Amino acid sequence: MKSQVKIGALLGYINIIVNVLVTIFYTPFMLGLMGQNEYGLYSLVTSIIAYLSVLDMGFGNAMVRFIAKNQAKKDVKKEHEINGLFLLLYLAVGFVALLIGIILFLNVGNIFGGTLSTEELEKAKIIMLILVGTVSLSFPLSIFSSYAMASERFNFLKLLEIFKTLAIPITMIPLLLLGYKSIAMVIVTSVFTIGCHLITMYYCFKKLHMHINFKIKNLDKTLLKSISLYSFWVFLNIIVDNVFNNTDQIILGGVCGTAAVAVYAIASKIAIMNTNFSTAISSVFLPKITKTLEEPDGDKKVSDIFIRVSRIQMYIMVLILSGFVVFGKHFIRLWVGPDYLDAYYITVILIAPAVVPLTQNIGISIIQAKNKHQFRSIVYIIIAALNVAISIPLAQKFAGIGAAIGTLIANCLGQIITMNIFYWKKIGINIPRYWKNLILFSIPVTIMSTTFILVTDSMQFSWTSLIPATVLFLALYLSIMYIYLNKQEKTELRRVLKFKKK
Repeated sequence: MKSQVKIGALLGYINIIVNVLVTIFYTPFMLGLMGQNEYGLYSLVTSIIAYLSVLDMGFGNAMVRFIAKNQAKKDVKKEHEINGLFLLLYLAVGFVALLIGIILFLNVGNIFGGTLSTEELEKAKIIMLILVGTVSLSFPLSIFSSYAMASERFNFLKLLEIFKTLAIPITMIPLLLLGYKSIAMVIVTSVFTIGCHLITMYYCFKKLHMHINFKIKNLDKTLLKSISLYSFWVFLNIIVDNVFNNTDQIILGGVCGTAAVAVYAIASKIAIMNTNFSTAISSVFLPKITKTLEEPDGDKKVSDIFIRVSRIQMYIMVLILSGFVVFGKHFIRLWVGPDYLDAYYITVILIAPAVVPLTQNIGISIIQAKNKHQFRSIVYIIIAALNVAISIPLAQKFAGIGAAIGTLIANCLGQIITMNIFYWKKIGINIPRYWKNLILFSIPVTIMSTTFILVTDSMQFSWTSLIPATVLFLALYLSIMYIYLNKQEKTELRRVLKFKKK
């Protein structure tokens, strides 16, 4: 299973790279054929429906944790009963999602009648109806992905993600050329989403020999209480994630219209890709950490994992931030055009404070495995409310940039200051050591980035001149990184390079 974790993380990064390439080449093509307002409409409706994901209530994460725990204990009977419990729960959740979705569908005019045209409202209703059906079906089918995750079948899951990442744009390109727009995009996305769920279900039954026992009366009350409490706090985290990922676009849709949403959606797309670079590693560690905590001296081993993984993530996240700060303005202009230039400033505001929580993402898996994520959930609910309260007046005055500033303030107060104190004082992670690593590495990178900005800011890049400039930046960055690598990291790097050479 150790190789599954390593290869799963590697495939996660391959998926991200594929996603980045698809986004770079497909997005301007799609925007050109759809138009700014149509894309803004699509982004607005998908942001609203994304809120239905809060109905997951943390069950998926809880299922991974409790299945992994019972697999470690080799309690097959209880594992089968937990499968049945979560399937019943998700069937109920899917039904509730359908009811809420229908209510939203019937009230689209009341929500956005002031900023959307009659034609846009009709399209919004169709998009919403399709997405509601997809989400409702996805809930019960998602237990199979959770089971595969708990079983550490990361290779299969990541390969399926890569397939989906490529399949959607490949299918959409001819449809866009034929004149189909947002509605076709929603249909294609929904077909591949449900299709991948069905493939995962087949894999779980055929390859993992998954069994579902609906006779759950034998489950003890202590276990049910543990699942409920664990899920509740993860549920709060899901709400917060949706506030940070989708609320700004909904606010902009209400106060500015679809054009502002489209610009913010481009920035949000880049910010989400930035987040994915971090979660590609941390997302595969929850089962491992859960099992490690069952071992002797588990706390120390888990703390060591945090420091090791956070350093790896630091190299990646600092590279993305510094590279985008230096070249992002030129990239946005060449990629989607000058009409989207505000997306550069929005993106920088979103990803700069995210460096800290994203390099510490492994900490989320640690506190979830320890069942100590309640405090984080409470903190995040508070900062999510603060984010909305600040973003509305700022969006009215400064549009997308104002909404992004509201998110920045909330992130700094909650994800950086409060959570770092919590990790240090309550979880026992060596946070001063983390900050020492980050600051010492950031100083030379900041000097290099500032020099590049002073030299290139007034230049008018083309694609042919931007690529060699970024390659030079990357070469200098890797040189700084290699000097900073510790002995163990250099040994691992040499081992990887030798393996590739062979």
